[in-house]
Amino acid sequence: MSKYTAIIQLIYGYLTRAMSIYALSSEYKYIEKKDIPLSKGKSDIKISYISGIAFHLSKSHNSQTFPIANSIASYLSADLTAHFTVEVLPSGLIQIQVTDSLLAVWLQSFIEQNCSVKASPVNFKAKIDGLSDCVFSIQYVHARCCSLLKLAQQEKLVDFNIDCNKNSSEPIPWLKSDGQLRLNHQAERCLIGNLVRIVDELQPVIVRPIKWEGAALSLVKAFEGFWSTCRIHNDLKITAPELVMARIGLLMTTQSVLRFLLEEKLGISAWLEL
Repeated sequence: MSKYTAIIQLIYGYLTRAMSIYALSSEYKYIEKKDIPLSKGKSDIKISYISGIAFHLSKSHNSQTFPIANSIASYLSADLTAHFTVEVLPSGLIQIQVTDSLLAVWLQSFIEQNCSVKASPVNFKAKIDGLSDCVFSIQYVHARCCSLLKLAQQEKLVDFNIDCNKNSSEPIPWLKSDGQLRLNHQAERCLIGNLVRIVDELQPVIVRPIKWEGAALSLVKAFEGFWSTCRIHNDLKITAPELVMARIGLLMTTQSVLRFLLEEKLGISAWLEL
C-alpha cells in the first residue's frame, strides 16, 4: 500500500514547509516535524484536516495565536490553491479542506497502480469454518466487489483485464465539466471518506495502534450503504454513463483496499468469489 500516497502525508509535507518559511521570516527556531499536530476532521462527507500548530507556537514563543495561524495559512494557500482550501477557524485552528480535483487524482491512483480484482488463490471452503463472523463479512464484501467488477466487464461497462493486471488506458471520468466530483451522493462521499481514513492510517503522521479488523468493518459498512443506494446495473448505463464509470472506479478502489487489509493486516487471503 506504500505505493499509494496518504493525503495526510501530503498535507503534512506542505505544513512542514510552511512552518519552515514562517520560522525563518519570524526569526524563530525551526519547529521539528514531531511538534506539528495534524489530524483528519470528523466528517467523511467533506474531507478536511485540522492543525493546532498556532496554539503550540503561541505558547512556546509567547505570541498571539491568530497572527501565527493567519501567517501559516497564507503560506499554505500559496502552495495549495489547486488541491486544498485553507481557512483559520474562529478557534484559531487551521482547517485544510481537500478539493474534488485532488480526490479525483487520489482515486485514479488506485486504478493505475493496482490490479483491481486479482487476489491470492485460496481454498476458502477448507478455511471458512475457522473464520470469525466479522472476518467472514469482510471476505464476503471483497468477493462481492470482485463479482460486481467481473459483471461490469462482461457488460462492457469498463475496459480492464482481470487476469492480466491490465487496466484501461482511459482515466475514470471522476470529475464533471465544472470540476466537481461526480460522486456526490452522501453514501458515495461516506465511502470515499472511509477509504481516505484507512490509507491515512497506513501512513500516519503519528503512529498509534490500530484495530484493523474494526477499520475493515467500518469500510464494509460504508460500502454496504453505498451499494444499497448507488447502483450501476440500471438505466444509468444509458442516461449517465460517466457516473456509472465513476461508481465502478469506486468499486475498484474499495476492493483494492479491502484486499490489502485482508492480506497484509489480517493475514488472510482475499477470496475472489464465494
